[in-house]
Amino acid sequence: MARSVTYQIFDMPDGRFSVTVTIEPNKIMVCAGFATQAEAGAWVEGLRDIMAALGAPVSLAFPEYPGSLPLNEVLAFIRKAPTDAD
Repeated sequence: MARSVTYQIFDMPDGRFSVTVTIEPNKIMVCAGFATQAEAGAWVEGLRDIMAALGAPVSLAFPEYPGSLPLNEVLAFIRKAPTDAD
């Protein structure tokens, strides 16, 4: 059975880029240290090729944000999100 594979590219605080990949149901992988967003995108294309051979399409985790997301802003948003205890 093909699994769902999603990814997102993040701007890291040090100016480099990272890619976070989630393979459903619960595998998360981070590949960091790309000097440019284009390098991160090329890595994702390689991932697409590999996963296509396995019958698992790769899609953007947050399609409404097709570019890279600034990691610091994402973390700040997560920290502000209400919890079940609120």
